[in-house]
Amino acid sequence: MNSLRYSTLFLILLLTGCGGYSFGESGTSVLPPEYRTLAIHEITNPTTLSWMEPRIRKLLRDELNNRGTITWIDSQDRADSVISIEIIRYYRPTAVSGGSDETLRSVAIFNFKATIRSTTNDSVLWQSGEISQDWPFFTGDEAEADAEVTRLGIRRLADRMTQNY
Repeated sequence: MNSLRYSTLFLILLLTGCGGYSFGESGTSVLPPEYRTLAIHEITNPTTLSWMEPRIRKLLRDELNNRGTITWIDSQDRADSVISIEIIRYYRPTAVSGGSDETLRSVAIFNFKATIRSTTNDSVLWQSGEISQDWPFFTGDEAEADAEVTRLGIRRLADRMTQNY
């Protein structure tokens, strides 16, 4: 009977001790409510990688739709705000090479920034600052590295678009 009393007391203390912790408010955004209907204005891609622009469009649309903080729309005419993404650099330098200068491991690096503007007066509503994402990979895994580094980079952008980040 005594152990039941102590167990109950321990459980109550444990639960009340966790009362102040949370993972932040979901559904928040850096954009005011009147600007949360968003479309892509442009993606500036100085690389020769033609797959990059459609992949970023899809990743951004899916990520923002999944979070539910932004209403995604394909038409800029009906959007309250537009996002422009500038790819600063995408490259895959050798991270580790072997004795005969063959590449053993590389890293994919994706640097970009985003700006959201109002469609009514073209004022800047929000800027991400430069975002840098990397993903290490072994020779032959370039496609997987491309997929992962862009997915994680866009996820980081969406995190920054969340107010409590």
